[in-house]
Amino acid sequence: MSHVPCLDQTVAFGSGSTWTLCVTAVREFGFIVSHANFQKSPDSLPITVLFDGRLGAIFVPYHPGSPRYEDISLNFSPLLLTPAHCPPPPRRAELIGDNKICKEIRTYLAWMDDANVRYGEEVVYFAVLNAANYNYMMEWTFRDDGTILGRAGSTGPQLPSAFGIGHMHNFTWRLDIDLNGPGDDSVYFTRHVENLTPPSTAMDDLLLIEREGSRVWNPERFHTLEVFDSTLRNGRGRSTSYELVPLRSGSARHSEDFTKKDFWVTRFRGVAEELLAKDLPNYIADQQSTVNADIVVWYTGSVHHEDNERDEDRNTTPVLWTGFELRPKNLFDQTPFWTP
Repeated sequence: MSHVPCLDQTVAFGSGSTWTLCVTAVREFGFIVSHANFQKSPDSLPITVLFDGRLGAIFVPYHPGSPRYEDISLNFSPLLLTPAHCPPPPRRAELIGDNKICKEIRTYLAWMDDANVRYGEEVVYFAVLNAANYNYMMEWTFRDDGTILGRAGSTGPQLPSAFGIGHMHNFTWRLDIDLNGPGDDSVYFTRHVENLTPPSTAMDDLLLIEREGSRVWNPERFHTLEVFDSTLRNGRGRSTSYELVPLRSGSARHSEDFTKKDFWVTRFRGVAEELLAKDLPNYIADQQSTVNADIVVWYTGSVHHEDNERDEDRNTTPVLWTGFELRPKNLFDQTPFWTP
């Protein structure tokens, strides 16, 4: 049973792997994914990956300093979808969840090795938060290799009274990652470091985040967050993790404190507690331990509408996307679904 009223989903792929999860689209938060479990083969035990995934903020500050909208907190409703909102045939798409969610099964290029190539399968869900003049796309993808992709996009007419005035759409995801269950998880901040003195050596390492706190993403460091469960290992005995990899074009910074960092790690305090990103500085104030704990990861990505906007954006702005990838590491023992 999910902690939110939702629609149970079981997606079994031709490779033999299966996702089970629950999806819903609600007022205020829009699309919520819960209880996402992955089974890599019919004879493997399923593992919990994501207990709850949602947006905790859509913050829209305009360059002149005002207005500054907190769209997640304005109690907007999901858009009721019609078949025209889903991809047309021959793509395999359908409306579910009282016509608030579009579900599509499709293929993606998984890997290639000269003459050997594999196209994997993925299930893609999206819902739309109908926020005044903007439509916010909320998309979640679950792949047959255990990968999760989250994306958000803004589209629709710009604010009529402020066309051509620059502004940001900052999306902050709240990801309650319960790898192999709610406890025994730890988060590491990864980095890549280049020595620019010839011969220009490099190193990769990861630093344990011991207490609730925040971190800044640096493109030169290729920063990610990597979540480990202390008991979960693959068949080779290597520790299994899920790595949050940013997919972004830049970093927005504003006067609001929660926008000054890109990653936050907090302890889980309840299914109805600490859901809004604007209060993140308060959530971490008591500096609780995040080692071998039930943790929540927060990540912010932004899209930028520049001053003096394009004429192409005059009536309806094409979708601008940002997001992340949750990539499994040492979940499989070798390249997934490799057939020599």
